[in-house]
Amino acid sequence: MSDEKAMIVKMAFLYVQSQDWYKAIEEYKKLLALDPEDAHVHNMIGDAYAKKNDDVEALRSYIRSKELYQKLGQALKIQSIDKKIAKLDPARMETKDRHFFQAITKVNEAESLAAEGKIDEAVALYHQFIAAEPINFSYREKLANLLLEHARVSEAADALRGIAEIHLREGRLEQAQEFATRVTEMDPDGVPALRLLAILARQKGDQEGVSKYYGKLAQLAYDAGNYEEAKSAIEVAEQAGNQGLRPLSAKTLMGMKQYKEAKQQFDLLYQANPEDEVVLEQLLGLAEEMKDWPSAHKHIETLINRRPGEVKLMPRLARILLQIGKRPEALQIYLSLAGDAVKENRLEAAFNYFDNILALEPENTDVMKKKAELFLKLGKKQEVIDIYKKLQVIYTNKKLPEEAKKVALILTKLAGLK
Repeated sequence: MSDEKAMIVKMAFLYVQSQDWYKAIEEYKKLLALDPEDAHVHNMIGDAYAKKNDDVEALRSYIRSKELYQKLGQALKIQSIDKKIAKLDPARMETKDRHFFQAITKVNEAESLAAEGKIDEAVALYHQFIAAEPINFSYREKLANLLLEHARVSEAADALRGIAEIHLREGRLEQAQEFATRVTEMDPDGVPALRLLAILARQKGDQEGVSKYYGKLAQLAYDAGNYEEAKSAIEVAEQAGNQGLRPLSAKTLMGMKQYKEAKQQFDLLYQANPEDEVVLEQLLGLAEEMKDWPSAHKHIETLINRRPGEVKLMPRLARILLQIGKRPEALQIYLSLAGDAVKENRLEAAFNYFDNILALEPENTDVMKKKAELFLKLGKKQEVIDIYKKLQVIYTNKKLPEEAKKVALILTKLAGLK
């Protein structure tokens, strides 16, 4: 420390000791002239102003000291200054400074809660501040920073998005763009942020951005089941030159149950690329939804011819065959599937296929016996007995006494099993 500075510090100390605040302030000002970035001196001069009840200057000095300590990362010093600010009297301030003081004390309260680990309480307090002063962006930014510190990214993005939306509403497009970009960096797949970017691009006349953002928004809206929004976004994106959305448009129309329009689009896609099996599958699903069973049969036959080993298509074919009156073919498919399932020990699947057959032919005794065999294999005695009792009734009604007698013997044996 230079001799000059040492002398000024000494004089300031003496004036503070004698409570001569005016002269102490003059000495502090000399120190600030030597080093305007001295956080400690700003803090001391704030104390002196507070002692002489000049709360406006005290507030300004404390704020400057706090800013400098923030740069140095001196958290304890900052907390100490916050406590001093809280003791100032807003009644001795002008309106502008009073509002500023109130804002700082509110933030201090929230920051104190956060420092104590009461994060949810601090967040709730910030939300109260924002509700009272929606255009006070500092509350939203501080809330976002707090949430980010605790990995609550989605909530932080919401706080910043609020700022972007206000700027957008007021026509401040560049500021809105800045915050929308920050939100997108935090939550790149978030629909609200994407909506902002899309609207901004549209208002700025950025056709490339409109095409890009509305295209992405359409896909996300579709994935979320928001078909109306997806359709609107597709229309805007296509007007901006995005020509790759026809498949999504067709699926969106299908989701909205606008089957006729969806079919027109899928037909055009299939005509343009007859080898596209994804579109063919969409046409199959659409035909099923529309109950256009002849078309469904045509489409599934095409798929099976292209994928002869794909077993999962067979139950679907069986259902379609039933709808076009080809019941024997459908039953044969179910029987074949059930047999394969039994061989592969997929018993639950086998039961399902047997039940499909019995729903069509409730008195199919061969299937009933196969089902009973499976139950017996699983040790489900009562289920086996129930099936054979039904068989006994069927054979009796059909006047097949020999078959009924055989079933009666089986039931006797089952009754004796433990």
